[in-house]
Amino acid sequence: MSNLKNIIDKHNAKRVLIVAGKKSFSLSGAQVKIKKILSNIEITLFNDFQSNPKIEDVMNGMQLVYLENPDLIISIGGGSVLDMAKLINILAAQDHSNILDVIKKPDLINKRGVPLVAIPTTAGSGSQSTHFAVVYVDNIKYSVAHNFVMPDYAIVDAELAYSLPKYIAASSGIDALSQAVESYWAIKSTDESKKYSSEAISLIIHALQKSVAGDRQAIGIMSKAAHLAGKAINITTTTAPHAISYPITIFFGVPHGHAVALTLGYFFEINSNIKKYKVLDPRGEDYLLKTMHELFDMFGSKNAKECFFIWQDIIKSIGLELSFNKIGINSQSDKKMVTNNVNFQRLDNNPVKVNSKIIREVILELNPRLNTRVDKIY
Repeated sequence: MSNLKNIIDKHNAKRVLIVAGKKSFSLSGAQVKIKKILSNIEITLFNDFQSNPKIEDVMNGMQLVYLENPDLIISIGGGSVLDMAKLINILAAQDHSNILDVIKKPDLINKRGVPLVAIPTTAGSGSQSTHFAVVYVDNIKYSVAHNFVMPDYAIVDAELAYSLPKYIAASSGIDALSQAVESYWAIKSTDESKKYSSEAISLIIHALQKSVAGDRQAIGIMSKAAHLAGKAINITTTTAPHAISYPITIFFGVPHGHAVALTLGYFFEINSNIKKYKVLDPRGEDYLLKTMHELFDMFGSKNAKECFFIWQDIIKSIGLELSFNKIGINSQSDKKMVTNNVNFQRLDNNPVKVNSKIIREVILELNPRLNTRVDKIY
């Protein structure tokens, strides 16, 4: 956080807009630290919004930008908070009269916002490292992706995550691990992204459980790993488990990382079963199998089935529920609501073709079996 003063001086900022979580700003200790650093700065605080940015909240934030004309925006919080700041900053800077057009067609973005500082208070989303932000319009998820969306500065201070409630620490931590795994097998993966994601996976596997229990050294490791995972998905974006997670979050209130983790384990098998599923990765079947076996090795497993159960055990070890029924997705109509609202944009980046039939198998048939070890996952 000591770097923040240098950033403010560099831009000669006199008016600062702070975008923060309602609770996390205080609980993380960020409010006290910020107050000392910004003692002579005119501050406007925007924290009147919900998790998972909605267009209505984004527009309220934009009005503050128009009204206060800040020299600098500081975002402090989890992934939703950082995304909110990225959205209001970039959208308020555009001349286009219809913001929905810009959200749906980010290529319309032609102006930068004011300098943006992203300070995560969770070790999870990696949003401080990415050039995209998620917004919901009428419960439909859009990803606003453009180089100008990327924060100008990222300050990773592990101390801000020390006071995280266990459930939030678990959900955000498994989000970072999910991002790293998905980035590694993504069609858009590169040597650089794989370097980031493999390092993140190695760090998270050894630190996640301890970090959720409050071990400060482990929290520091998780903060570094989440930043690496964010850098990885900034190159690759995510894949099928993320695509399926969005309706689980928006309709049933399951936090993002937890929602992704519910189905990711199945994709160790799906993405490595080249005889059953069509390979979309242009690098071919052999490349994909090599990639999947590298992932199995990272998790200390020999094959997809073992990796599935290791994934399940990791989730259980940090106290996250795996049963759809127990998290409130009880009826067949509930599960159909998930399958009918999957984000198909992210499916295009999955290394094998995932269609609605596969998603129905995962959601309607396989999830009820999560608490029973079976010889045949598929």
